[in-house]
Amino acid sequence: MIIGFIGGWLRADLVALIGLLLLVLTNQLTPVEAMAGFSNSVVLMIAGLFIVGAGLFHTGLAERLGAALIPYAKGSEVRLFLVLMVTVTFLSSIMSNTGTVALLIPVVLAMSRQMGTSPAKLLMPLAFFSSIGGTMTLIGTPPNLVAAETLRSAGVSSLGFFALLPIGLVVAVVGFVYFYGVGNRLLGTGDVHSSAAHPLTLPRVSVYALAITKGHRLIGQTLGDVKWSRDGLIVVGEHRKGVVHRFTTARADTVLTEGRVLVSGDETDVHRIARQEGLVVEPVNVKDVYGKASGVAVFTIPTDSPLVGRCLSESRLRNEYRLNVLQVVRPNEEIAITRLKDVPLERGDMLVAQGEWEDLERVGNETHLLLANEHVTDVANRAVSERHQLAAGLIMLGMVMLLVFEWVDPTVAVWLAALAMVLTGAVRQMDVAYQSIQWSSLLLIAAMIPVGQALDNAGIMPWLVTWISESFGQAGPIWVLVALFVATMVLSQIISNTATAVLFAPLALSLASALQVSPVPLVVAVAIAASLAFMTPFGSPTNAMVFGIGGYRFFDFVKVGLPLQVVTAVIAIFTILLIFPF
Repeated sequence: MIIGFIGGWLRADLVALIGLLLLVLTNQLTPVEAMAGFSNSVVLMIAGLFIVGAGLFHTGLAERLGAALIPYAKGSEVRLFLVLMVTVTFLSSIMSNTGTVALLIPVVLAMSRQMGTSPAKLLMPLAFFSSIGGTMTLIGTPPNLVAAETLRSAGVSSLGFFALLPIGLVVAVVGFVYFYGVGNRLLGTGDVHSSAAHPLTLPRVSVYALAITKGHRLIGQTLGDVKWSRDGLIVVGEHRKGVVHRFTTARADTVLTEGRVLVSGDETDVHRIARQEGLVVEPVNVKDVYGKASGVAVFTIPTDSPLVGRCLSESRLRNEYRLNVLQVVRPNEEIAITRLKDVPLERGDMLVAQGEWEDLERVGNETHLLLANEHVTDVANRAVSERHQLAAGLIMLGMVMLLVFEWVDPTVAVWLAALAMVLTGAVRQMDVAYQSIQWSSLLLIAAMIPVGQALDNAGIMPWLVTWISESFGQAGPIWVLVALFVATMVLSQIISNTATAVLFAPLALSLASALQVSPVPLVVAVAIAASLAFMTPFGSPTNAMVFGIGGYRFFDFVKVGLPLQVVTAVIAIFTILLIFPF
């Protein structure tokens, strides 16, 4: 599996799944053991966190948070890096590493876009410093809790909440210095895969509301009867009286009722028709034509489109695809809206079209008539969710409180937040929630979790215990600590840091008993070493989360993580021996 990851011939998640199946076929794992990773709480938690992150991005809250942090960077990439890493280190010390990274990924993407820098230069350090931050407090990462419980069960005074803080602070400072001097130069720009492309930009379209009062003669007539389109007006939809935030897209058979009819066209034509019909004209914001079911998107006519050379009246866009073209834009030329029907279309023309989201998506995805300037689903997500920014912020705050104070199980807290994002509209619908999950990252993590069980089943872990005892026991406790630290650190690059800590913490107790020394430094070494996993994308869940989004290759983690791994290991060992002497 490691050779497959390094070689890069196949996708990382595919390599992990093939390896998992081979472990079952060679009887190293039972089918039940192999599938355990897919029901692991960490995997389920990460899935929920992706949905929470989607809510932060779609509502624009991530953009606002990024904009709030940017002034502290003062236009410098170095300051931007420092601000972000201090933020993630602090948050990871008091809440889940995976939760912190999931919440900050959309913020990082937004800040990178605003600063004009590559997100790949920030996503990997984000994952690394979340692991470093987790070492600072007892609740920062599961290996710390494993270490404290191991010492308590052995009758030794357990670790205090901030007992490991000095070690984490020293490692964090070393990490900052490393990235400032070397690490940032080793990071490439990457090929970032993310739906977080651009903030919502609304097309410049003139939209007006014609107010139809009670008893007006137009009530009961259809749009086909009034034939306003012949006079240069395009009827977009209507807001019916008594229905709040409900926008209904207009059709030829739409029956006019008391309320407001939204139209697009030349201002002179709008006022002329309003006078003829005895209606009041009210200018409205283009946002009023956006709703949960409908909105506006911009398309470009490609070279091979059948629309080239044809007029809009011949295009069948309204009758067959149910789209209302509000505006045609050409490079250096804006065509008057009153001439839309009779204007021959040219390649490169941009059409501002309004309709149901499903129809807009169908035209952009299933035909070669038009090319969407931006993925219609992304436009719909942001247009609908933008008004729920406050709800997304409150949901995020509530989730953080639940995680910090542990009022409920962490996985339950995350999924409460994820479902709240959907129910409040911060995430448009469940299909969007599913699309926001990085399934390749989840499969990679779930497939790698059972590897630790396979190593134990094969007898590799008992062999490692015997080897460390026999090889380093005579050299003294310091060398035993070094060997234990290195062995834990190496294994944590392959299997989860929690599984590594669970396997090595009892070994630390056994070695301390054999050497007749305090078990505290050895157990602490296991906790710290298990968390410092920088050399592989599956060394920790946070690494796996940024692996796909940042467009990294396996070797990118080796190139950047190996020097950091060596430096932090040396510094951490010296600090442990200084603070927790034998």
